Parts: sequence; structure tokens; C-alpha cells
Amino acid sequence: MNKAPLTRYLIGMSFWMALYISAIVFNGFYFRGSLGPVEVPLSYVLAVLPSLPVGGMIWVMLRHIETSDEYVRGQLVRRYLIAMGLTLLLCSAYTFLENYTGVKIFERLYVFAVFCACLAVVTPFTLGATRNPS
Repeated sequence: MNKAPLTRYLIGMSFWMALYISAIVFNGFYFRGSLGPVEVPLSYVLAVLPSLPVGGMIWVMLRHIETSDEYVRGQLVRRYLIAMGLTLLLCSAYTFLENYTGVKIFERLYVFAVFCACLAVVTPFTLGATRNPS
């Protein structure tokens, strides 16, 4: 079994996650005024800065799928689709709760974190799970 694609995946995800956390921490200090006055043109750029590492993590996930063999690729796609479906289900249910009852549980900027949590929950249940069409 070749561990190189898995190692590259883990290193890539760790790199992008570190950038994501760094961007969020930096923005937290910047937008609270701890680093000086908030500049309007710069604030637009910095506001979307944490979304760039999210794109990097998605790119690493796609590269991991592409470099895996057929069996692993099928398992990964299945996990990601189930996690994405759960994320869509949870976020749409939460949006209805928020709109109709005024419940405020989390900000929408945590949707990717919800996806990662769903992926973590789904993965143990989909290890080796296959369907035989016959």
C-alpha cells in the first residue's frame, strides 16, 4: 500500500488549515482595531482572506481523490457526498430555525467547519462499505 498520497494529503490539509486559522486570528485582531485603524479598502480584502485557504483545502481533497486508486476514490467520493448532504441538510434546517423562530446557534462562516465535522462523523461508518449491485 502506497502511503505517499495519504501523506501529501495530510501535509496539504495541515498547511491550509494552519493558514485558515492564522487568517481568522489575524482578522480577529485587525477588525477589533487591535492592529490600528481599520482601512476600508483593505478590510474587503482581509474579510475574504480566510476563504482562500478553504479553497486550498478543497483543492487538496480533489487532488487526493485524483491520485487514489479506483476503490479508494469511490470511498472518498462517497464520504464527501454523504458529508456534503448532511451539511446541506443541517444548514438548511438551521436556516429555517433561524428565520422562523429567531434561534441563533452559529454564524454561517462555520459551514465549512460543519462539513469537516460531518466528514469526521461519516468516515468511520463508510470505511470499507461497498454495495454489490448484483
